Amino acid sequence: MNYHYLDEQSREIGPVSLENLKAFRLANAIQDHTLVRPESGGPWLPCVSVVGTVEVPAAAKLQTEAAKVVSATYADAKEALALLAINPVGGLAPAYKMLGDSRAGAVGIFFIIVAVGSAAFVVSRLIGGLTSMSSGMVNISVDTGDFSKLLLRTAVVPVALACSLALARLMNQRGGRIQGDLFIAGAITLVQAVGLVVANIVGVKNVEVLGIIALLVVCITVLQIFVGLTRISELTEPRATLAVPIVTALAAWLSTVIWRATM
Repeated sequence: MNYHYLDEQSREIGPVSLENLKAFRLANAIQDHTLVRPESGGPWLPCVSVVGTVEVPAAAKLQTEAAKVVSATYADAKEALALLAINPVGGLAPAYKMLGDSRAGAVGIFFIIVAVGSAAFVVSRLIGGLTSMSSGMVNISVDTGDFSKLLLRTAVVPVALACSLALARLMNQRGGRIQGDLFIAGAITLVQAVGLVVANIVGVKNVEVLGIIALLVVCITVLQIFVGLTRISELTEPRATLAVPIVTALAAWLSTVIWRATM
C-alpha cells in the first residue's frame, strides 16, 4: 500500500511506499507526529501509528547531537565575536559572563580551531614571501612540511597559552575554571590570526606596516592576558601584573619545546 504525508509546510507529498516511509523516518526526514494517510483516502494519522516506532541508529543520533552542538557553538561564537570585534580587551569579560563557563569554553575551542587553520595557511605564505624577498628571487619554493604537521605546530601556541594561564591561576589558588583559560587563549589566538591575515594582505615588503601590526598584536595580547587573569581567572591586579610576563614566557617556552620535539 502507498501513502501520502504532509511535510513541514503542510504540503501533501506522495504517493510513497510503506518501506519508503520507514526509510524517511529512519533518516529523520519525517517525524513520529508527521501526518500520513493511505493513497486510497481516509483520515490523517500520525506516522508512528502507520510505521510503528523506528529506532534511529546510535551513529545517526550521535551525528545529530554533534551537529546541534556545532550549530549552538557557532551561534555563541558570533555573539562573543560581536563584542570582541568592537573591544577585544574590554569585551573579554562581558563575553565570558554572557556565555557562562561551559559555552565560553566551547567558544574558546572554536576560536582556536578557526584561528589555527587560518594562521597555518597564512604562515606558510608569509614564510615563502620572506624567503623570496631575502633571496632576491621570485617564485622560490619553501618547504613548510606537510600541512597537517604545520597545523599541529600552529595549534601548540594556544594550547601552551591555555596551560600557562591555568598554571598561573592554580598557583595563585584562585577560582576560575579551565573553560576560562580556553576562552582567553581562544580570544588571544583569534587576534593573532587576524594580525597574520592583515600582514599577509599588506605584504612582506611593507616592513614598517608589518612592525606596527606586530606591535598592535603584542599590546592587545598583553592586555587580554591581564584582563583575563583579573576578571575571569580572578587574580588580584598585583598578582596578575607579575603573572603576565610569566605566562607569556612560559607559553613561548612550551611552544618552543614542543616545536623542537615535532621537527
